[in-house]
Amino acid sequence: MSSAVLTRELDAHSGYIAALGALGLDVVTMPVTHTEPPRDPLALPRALEHGGHAAIVIVSARGAAALAQARAHVTTLPEVFAVGPATHRALAAAGITAQHPPDAIDGASLAQAMIASRELAGRRVLVPRAEDGRDDVITVLRSAGIEVVDVIAYRTVPTAADDPVIAEGAQLLSTGTAAVCAVFAPSQVAALAALLGPLAAVRVPFVAIGDTTAAVLREAGVANIAVAASPTPEGLANAVASVYTHRP
Repeated sequence: MSSAVLTRELDAHSGYIAALGALGLDVVTMPVTHTEPPRDPLALPRALEHGGHAAIVIVSARGAAALAQARAHVTTLPEVFAVGPATHRALAAAGITAQHPPDAIDGASLAQAMIASRELAGRRVLVPRAEDGRDDVITVLRSAGIEVVDVIAYRTVPTAADDPVIAEGAQLLSTGTAAVCAVFAPSQVAALAALLGPLAAVRVPFVAIGDTTAAVLREAGVANIAVAASPTPEGLANAVASVYTHRP
């Protein structure tokens, strides 16, 4: 069976294994990054305790986990907004109700949806995010006159080259024997390049989970990228099907 290398960990309920398996692909996980606590672990709890936020924006499942842990410091949360179904599911699993506009596929589009549906100008919005994470959502919110409380909630750290969790995926990509490589976040692009060298030299089709990740792949020299129409297992599988023709 041909292999699809996914540059992230998968949980048992993610759906990616089944969606790609239907195309005749064996999923090989290659988590090129992992999450570590922030340098200041009390930054998010302090921000929540301070209060006064009109909303909270969560842009990743890891951000959802950080909010779930920090919420023990307060009795209630303001309205929460989530980017993508995976983030929405992670919040729901933690018992946190979140708004998930269907057209909000990245931080910038979520911020635009918030601005269109809420009176937020002059109010404070809390954005827990990764250290060195992209600031698209912050830029859009601030441009609308919103006071953004930017808090580092976790760190995304590259996986070491000698870590066995990436060995199989690295071998498949470096030899060009993988059927496809699916990338799920901009931070994974730099981490993958650090492990493999210039990505333009990797002889494997690339698929990006969304436009933001695709743009970073192009900046890294990857010319032809299939982009998932939605950040879901089905969306990714459809994008993979456009570049992988050997069906079961």
